[in-house]
Amino acid sequence: MTDQIIVKIEINGKTYPISCKIGEEERLISSGKLLSEIISTLDDQNNKISDSKILLMAALILADKNLRHTTNDNETLTQENLDLNEILSWLEKLNLKFKNIERLINNS
Repeated sequence: MTDQIIVKIEINGKTYPISCKIGEEERLISSGKLLSEIISTLDDQNNKISDSKILLMAALILADKNLRHTTNDNETLTQENLDLNEILSWLEKLNLKFKNIERLINNS
């Protein structure tokens, strides 16, 4: 049994059959809608930009969005790691203080 399904995606007024794994249909449909929206903003009926140039520009826009998203995620992860390191450092200091208190109690 195959784990693939064919989904029809409409981009710039044309329908394309695209294969994807079962369960990924909604993401593929959403991706197709996003691509179609970007292409519709680039498609200039007066200047008749070629399909290949429109697709290239759309791909560059999507790649840029992806890079920005990835960079923002990495910055967030870096900040979270710094925060986590500060918390760990604080807990280690607190643990040392409790050990000192325990030692003082045991020695009294």
